[in-house]
Amino acid sequence: MSGDRPGRPSTSRLRVSYLIDKLHRAGAQVHLGQLASSLDREAFEPEVVCLLAGGPVASGLHEDGVPVEMLGLGRLYAPRALAGLLRLARRLRSRRVDVLHTYLVSANVYGTLAGRLAGVGAVVTSRRDMGFSRNLRLRLVEEWLVNPLVDKVVAVSPAVAEATRRERGLRDDQVVTIPNGVDLERFDAARHPRPEARARAVREWGLADDEGTVGAIGHLSPVKGHADLLEAAARIVARRPRTRFFLVGDGPLRAELEAHARRLGLGERVVFPGVREDVARFLALLDVVVLPSHTEGLSNVVLEAMAMARPLVATSVGGNLDVLRDRVSGRLVPARDPEALAAAVVGLLEDPGKARAMGCEARRVVEREFSRKRMVEAHEALYRGLPRRGVST
Repeated sequence: MSGDRPGRPSTSRLRVSYLIDKLHRAGAQVHLGQLASSLDREAFEPEVVCLLAGGPVASGLHEDGVPVEMLGLGRLYAPRALAGLLRLARRLRSRRVDVLHTYLVSANVYGTLAGRLAGVGAVVTSRRDMGFSRNLRLRLVEEWLVNPLVDKVVAVSPAVAEATRRERGLRDDQVVTIPNGVDLERFDAARHPRPEARARAVREWGLADDEGTVGAIGHLSPVKGHADLLEAAARIVARRPRTRFFLVGDGPLRAELEAHARRLGLGERVVFPGVREDVARFLALLDVVVLPSHTEGLSNVVLEAMAMARPLVATSVGGNLDVLRDRVSGRLVPARDPEALAAAVVGLLEDPGKARAMGCEARRVVEREFSRKRMVEAHEALYRGLPRRGVST
């Protein structure tokens, strides 16, 4: 490979180091775990480094033979942060990393600066959302200090790529769009029969045979729009009283959302199952999957629901518009509009044939455009094509 560092044979594996703050179960972390564990080990040598701490995703990486190291740096933006930055730079230099790929804003900042101090071969940062995760200070740091130092920025959807190209310090050709990918074998309705999923729900929550099921899966935080779903649920129950709602996940708004459900008189109509590992089985249970987000980069849950051929209602924001065609592969409704959300859900519940047709088309879209294999191969091609700045030894 041209541009390899002196003293390294051209056939040696590329050392790819992924950097993130922690590995709890959330969209970016799950995606990183899928990518790092799926790289071709004959061509790449992956590792994952956490600035703060690990989490459930770390266990899966260990099982797949991907080394994970927790730096435990503590407060990232405190005066002592410089020591952590230098520690990371020393580690990257000692590992002689070829490609450093960072996820989320703190890792983008730390990784880019440490990577350049260490002489890493190439630095790639990521954009996973439409910008809501960065406050003004971090946006300025990234645009003025980080962007001029990176080789490529991976955007998770065309909508995110368009927003990223408007940032200061980036050329258009530095931004590459690589969508999330879904494991088509794991998320396959044939492997998770609905009768089994409903039987488990009967045992666990007393679900009746004649109850419809509507659910959302994700972090219980304001940007995910769960309060809008509860407002919609009250309208849906007024028309279809035999409907049960599942808000799967956890987060800072859980107690508030539970209280809001009670105020709306939904009572046992709404279930909060917490974080679940059996996402595919849960999707098999649902008659309609809802993503009520106020903003979205590209949701893993949307792709997983599509892979499971589930009828889907999502807000018309960000990457959702890049994935779904309204009334063809799902329904798109305005964000923050419980009335429109309720109407779309009721429409799918009352027309099972149309709902099934949308779900089947959604599965075809994912097979064609959003497979895990396609996502991994796109990253591998990116890494191979990066310029190598090289380091001194």
